[in-house]
Amino acid sequence: MSKVLRLIWERVVRRLTVCAILWAGFRYWLDLGNLQSVAFAVLFESCHFGFEELNKKTEKAEDFIPYRVSVGIHNPHGLLFKYKFAKTEEDWKNIVEQIKDTSIFRRGLNFTVLSLSKEGLPHLIWWDDYKTFLAGIPSFEDTIQGLELPEDDPVTLDGKWSPRLYFGIHHGFRHGKGHGYNLALCVRDYWWDKNKTENIETEKEYLTGSVYLVFGTLPMGELGLDYDALHQDRKTELEKFGWTIKDTHDPEFSSWNTIEVQNEYFSVSQRFCETD
Repeated sequence: MSKVLRLIWERVVRRLTVCAILWAGFRYWLDLGNLQSVAFAVLFESCHFGFEELNKKTEKAEDFIPYRVSVGIHNPHGLLFKYKFAKTEEDWKNIVEQIKDTSIFRRGLNFTVLSLSKEGLPHLIWWDDYKTFLAGIPSFEDTIQGLELPEDDPVTLDGKWSPRLYFGIHHGFRHGKGHGYNLALCVRDYWWDKNKTENIETEKEYLTGSVYLVFGTLPMGELGLDYDALHQDRKTELEKFGWTIKDTHDPEFSSWNTIEVQNEYFSVSQRFCETD
C-alpha cells in the first residue's frame, strides 16, 4: 500500500467505516433516531480516535531511547577555500595552528536528546558542549573558534570576528527553505558582500547585520531515525536533500554502532545511549 493510500485509509476510510458501524448499532440495535445515532456515532468514534492517538504517543515515549548527536565539518579545507574564508595555503596553515580542541572544527557541535514532546519532536536536550539543559525544539548557534576574520566595521573596536555555526529546525521564516533541520554559517553582511559566492542559499538578518549561508537541510526523520512515524523512506529523503549514508556497524559491539550522514562539507552522526 502506497503512503498516500495508507494515509487515506487511516485518516478517512477507516474512521468513516467505524462511524457507519456505530451508527448502525445505535440506529437499529438501540432503536435511536437517525440524528441521535449520527451524533453518538461521531462522538464515540472521536473519543476512540483520541484514545488511540494518545496510546500511540504513550507507547512511543515508553520505547524512547536517548541519543547523542554530533554535527561536524568533515571537509574544512574545501569549505574555507570555496567560500573565501581562506584564500591561500598560508591562510589555511594559520587557521590550523589557531584551532584548539574546544573549537567546532575539532569537537563538533554536540547535544543529547533526552525526551520527546507530545508531537514526537526532540524536547528535553542536554547541550554537551556547554553542560546545560535546554527545552524545546533544537536550535543551536555557536562561534567557530580559531576562524578569525578582520573587522571592517569602524563602529566596532574588537578588531576581529568569527563565523557561527547554526543548527536548528526550520520554522518557515528562518535559515533555509527546506523542511527539516538546517545547517548554516552566520557571517557579517559586509563580509559576504565582498566575498559573495554563487549557488548557495542565503538569508539576511537586517537587525543584526548578519547573513546565514545555508549548507544543507537534514530531514526531520533523521534525528532519532523517526522516518516510520512520518511514513518516509530514509534513503529517499536523504538523497533528496543531498546527504549520503555513512553508517558504521560493529557485529560484536552494538554500542559502537554509529548512524552518520554526510553532505559536501558537513556530517551529522548519532549514537543511541542504550544500557544493558
